[in-house]
Amino acid sequence: MKAHLTVEKFVFWALTATILVSCIVLGYAISPYMGEFMEENLTWLIVISLLALLFLGLNVLIAVFIYKDASRRRMNAWLWVTAVIYIPNFIGLILYLLARKQHHIHIASNAGNEGIRCPHCGHLI
Repeated sequence: MKAHLTVEKFVFWALTATILVSCIVLGYAISPYMGEFMEENLTWLIVISLLALLFLGLNVLIAVFIYKDASRRRMNAWLWVTAVIYIPNFIGLILYLLARKQHHIHIASNAGNEGIRCPHCGHLI
């Protein structure tokens, strides 16, 4: 498989790197003020850290699903992964699911003209 840099892939990784660097800089900037908080409320720090890891893990699982599903349906996978991850409150996921449904209907409407196509690979049956 030939790997090449597309605009969508570049935008995704640029946004991801920018947000990651911003979080690291912010964490470094507030670290002197967290000493007192960590001594008194270590339980809350652990709970918040676990929730952040859960949220990050959920986003990674959704991104992997979107990438594989969009690639299989011959949709722009990197564009959809970027939209789903960076549009908040799962709005991007809802948009993808709506676009996926319309894309599936579009493929089914073309099937009458060309013959029956496999829903997984798109080849004529």
